[in-house]
Amino acid sequence: MPHTTPTLEEIKVLSPQLPKKIPYLKMLSLFGSRARGDTNANSDWDFAALYDEELRKEHVGDNAWAWFEVPQLIGQLFEINSDIIDVVELNSCSWLIAHFIARDGILLYEKDPGGFEYFRLTALKSESELKKFRQDQRQLIEMDLKKWGV
Repeated sequence: MPHTTPTLEEIKVLSPQLPKKIPYLKMLSLFGSRARGDTNANSDWDFAALYDEELRKEHVGDNAWAWFEVPQLIGQLFEINSDIIDVVELNSCSWLIAHFIARDGILLYEKDPGGFEYFRLTALKSESELKKFRQDQRQLIEMDLKKWGV
């Protein structure tokens, strides 16, 4: 049976089922090329998840493998191969990743209405902040290259 890639609309229709599959999920968004609409044949699926950590610990219990179940559960629900699913945990990702999720992300599920909008307001960086970061990174790279004699 040939496998078809689900559309964003199909995923949105299935998203209300997420809490049954992942009871500790507070929020899930799609970001990256699939959210921006610039996919290619090798595009993976990038999801950002926010968890209730206490509920997650209870759910996982003594089953250490359960810490890694989310890509598989998302894949089952949305009928996507879990090998091409990446899940970023908003609880612990870098501010730069959070910025791109806030900029490009499409909300699929939120337990508490307004949570994604609040995340966007707090995580999205200004152009001047990003410019400063790029300048700082460039300086660090130039210093390392100089150290290496390049």
